[in-house]
Amino acid sequence: MIRLLTFILITAVLVGCTVWFADNPGRMTVVWLGYRFDGSIGMVALALLALTAICVLIWRGWTIIANSPGWVGRLLGSRRRKKGQQALTMGLLELASGDVRQALKHTRAVDRYLEDDTLTRLLTAQAAELDGNNDAAKRQFEAMLEKPDSAFFGLRGLLQLSLKTNDREDALDYAERAHRLRPRNPAVIVTLFDLLLTSKRWDRALSLLVDAQKAEVFGEKELTRRRALLITAKAEDAIASGENAEAIKLLRKALNSADDFTGAAVLLAGLYRDLKQEAKARDVILHSWRTTPSAALSAIYLDTLTGDPLAQVKSVEKLAATNPDHVESQIILAEAALLADLWGMARSNLEKAMTRKTEARHYRLLADLELREKQDGAKARDLLVKASHANPDPDWRCGACGTETDRWVVSCPSCHSFGSVEWRSPLRVHQAPTSTAPDAGNPPSKDAAKDPVAIGQNATIIDHSNDDDGNGNSANNPQEGNQPAL
Repeated sequence: MIRLLTFILITAVLVGCTVWFADNPGRMTVVWLGYRFDGSIGMVALALLALTAICVLIWRGWTIIANSPGWVGRLLGSRRRKKGQQALTMGLLELASGDVRQALKHTRAVDRYLEDDTLTRLLTAQAAELDGNNDAAKRQFEAMLEKPDSAFFGLRGLLQLSLKTNDREDALDYAERAHRLRPRNPAVIVTLFDLLLTSKRWDRALSLLVDAQKAEVFGEKELTRRRALLITAKAEDAIASGENAEAIKLLRKALNSADDFTGAAVLLAGLYRDLKQEAKARDVILHSWRTTPSAALSAIYLDTLTGDPLAQVKSVEKLAATNPDHVESQIILAEAALLADLWGMARSNLEKAMTRKTEARHYRLLADLELREKQDGAKARDLLVKASHANPDPDWRCGACGTETDRWVVSCPSCHSFGSVEWRSPLRVHQAPTSTAPDAGNPPSKDAAKDPVAIGQNATIIDHSNDDDGNGNSANNPQEGNQPAL
């Protein structure tokens, strides 16, 4: 619409000028270098307009001729870039397919057509790494460090090579340098965090959590958990160095950050017990028992009790009252009642606990009860046999690889998983019984429906029939001594 209005306006102006010159023709005489020119004003204006157009055309032609080498160069450069990008694409595809020789062939084409050697070095390094030539790959990645634009990618490549060769000292150095270049890169933050844990640099790992929070690598709950784990790891080192006051300060800080952290509660209560501060140890356990009761805490609590057995039962009842429906509350009540010769109380709590969860320790307690109350050795032996076949007792165990440890540690000593060691029961795995498909001559057993609920996997049965959270609910909570279902 605007173009149409502009065209109409210009046409109107030209027509107006033409009409005006036609109505006012006039005459003009020019004498120059002995020549005389006579003509109308309209003809002179038309001649000047034609002369201007000729000058413009001459100028445009000269500009085209002068700039033609650049145009030709850009045209040729565009073709080179297109060929280089095509060679780069094919090289990456050959790498993905595992054909190293073809990938290197395309790498030479990339080097020939593209001026920037960053892509060439990256492609060559990837091809060499795939071919198993780590030295050649390392040289290419190190060459990438010379340019600021490619330095980060060179460091990432060197970091991966160091991890592959298990050179964790160099890997930590490369990860730190890469983090300085890009402090919010999630992959670098996670890798650097794991390397810091391996080298037990707890303070640096804690400071890295600040960058992880800014980069939103972990959620708030996971950040709180990792922070509590790191503080507890520092406290564990302080205990080993004999700095008990510093350890207590750190453990209280960890529990303030995550009050359901069993590892910190067990360490703090155990430290108070060893320092003969039994009342403080019981206070820590009372606070933790409300959210995460465990046999590890109950053992420390019973160790701190003094006085006659009946007084100890009163103290245990105070503890169990903070979480009365939990299975661990019933077990510790049964243990205290057994020591006080309160047979009825011990038996009722044991039976109540075993309706939801049966473990070897439950049968051992029942065997002890039969011996002490009824002096029934035969019944006690039967219960001990059942204990040998029952679900194993909970202990400190890695949830990632299943490795058992004698104490809580921040990282699994076997698989190095961070924060995976919890007070939990191991999976009970046994060989699946052989069976035949039901047919007319082999009807299914009537007792088949009474078999425990189990998950079949690769000719084994993984029994979860008795795994709950102590409150009658199926659980995958590692704090309660259960493993996630496979």
